[in-house]
This record gives sequence, C-alpha cells and structure tokens, in this order.
Amino acid sequence: MPITDRSQAKEGGFGQVRAALVKFVGDCVSVESGQWGGQLLDDEGKPRPPKEFWEIVSENNQVLESTEELTMDISELFSFRVNCSEFKGSFYIDEFLGSVDKFKLQFPDGLIGKRVTWLKYLKEARDPKYNSTGFIIDKVEEGIGAAPGVTTDPVKAGIAEIDPLEVACELAIGKTEQQFRNAFGVHPVLRASQLLPLAQAGAITKMLVEQGKLVTVTEGNKTIYQSTKPRLPS
Repeated sequence: MPITDRSQAKEGGFGQVRAALVKFVGDCVSVESGQWGGQLLDDEGKPRPPKEFWEIVSENNQVLESTEELTMDISELFSFRVNCSEFKGSFYIDEFLGSVDKFKLQFPDGLIGKRVTWLKYLKEARDPKYNSTGFIIDKVEEGIGAAPGVTTDPVKAGIAEIDPLEVACELAIGKTEQQFRNAFGVHPVLRASQLLPLAQAGAITKMLVEQGKLVTVTEGNKTIYQSTKPRLPS
C-alpha cells in the first residue's frame, strides 16, 4: 500500500546507500587522492584551505550487512571517500589508518588488488554532534577473487603451468571490457604475465571472441562477455 505520510518517505540514490550500507566486500581497483572546497570563507571572510580526501573504488561487491535494502545495485561498482586529517584523535588517523596498520598495508598502493571487507564504524566524541562515521578495513584477502585461506601464489597453488589465456577467458565472463581490464591488471596470476599490454589494448578479449570462446551480450545499458561453452543440464 502506498505511503500517505510524508514522514515515512525514504531517501534514495547514493544518500540512501551511504546511510544504509554497513558492511560489504569487494575488489579494490583504485585509490585516488582529491580535494574539495577551497572556495568557502571562514568567520573572518578569509578563504578556507581545500580539504583532502581519498576516493576508493571497489568492484565485484557483495553486501554483507545493511540497515535496509539498498535502493541502488552496488555489486558492479561502488566508491566512497575517506576525508583526511593531520590530527591525532581524528577518524582518519585513529580509525582508518589504524585499520590500515592492523593489516600491515602500504597505503594507498598496497590496498589496490586486494579483496577487502569494509565495515562502517562510528567514532563517538564527547559531544555527539562531532561524531564521525566512515568505512574502515575489517578484513583483507590476498588477491582479487581470492577465497579465505586460498593461496594466490600460482606455484604454491600448483598452477604454475596454467594457460593465462584460459584464466583470462574465465575472468572476462560477466564483465564489461573495462571491468575485465581492471581485473586483469590486479589478478594474482595474470598481472605477472606478459599479456597485460595486450589486455589493456583490448586485444585479449578480441582474440577470445574471434576464437569463439567468448561472445558479447547486452544487459540493460552495458555490454558484457559470456562464455560460449554449453551449460551442463541441471
């Protein structure tokens, strides 16, 4: 039944996702620094310096916990910002960088290529109006797509002789071309191969399509790759 009380209206879009999302896991593909503000004026009419932040981009996401159903699908792509600070006691120094140190990561580059579980954390202040909320690292797996306890070292895993093209073919399934390129560059096996320049140029997927191993299909407003192997009857 439709609501008739305005107070029951829900927030939609990114605002609702940011408010409702509590915990998720995804492949970290990018960490970029940025600035915002710089045009604001303080109480004396002087320009405030710009504030710095980190923009973290995650793909292949899975929502683990939320306060309500998300109004947007974040499984393909989700990004969030971490506002920076130079002061002890801040959320950035104590909580975010504290979680980075806990997992002995070289931030930011050491985070890229990891499958990371993110947890929303509330840092309480003496005055509740100064409470800070943001995502911190709750768990780190060794490589994109890795399962807990599974090694991503191809030698230790016994797959040193594996055909990288076969791995690339499996990796491309269900992905757009850009998603495939991003995943290829941080894949624990493929990133060490000599095929990376070809993958970034689109030559790998083109060859796999020409060989009849992949086909492109349109889903909504995006084009993804699918395998041509017939599915086994259920």
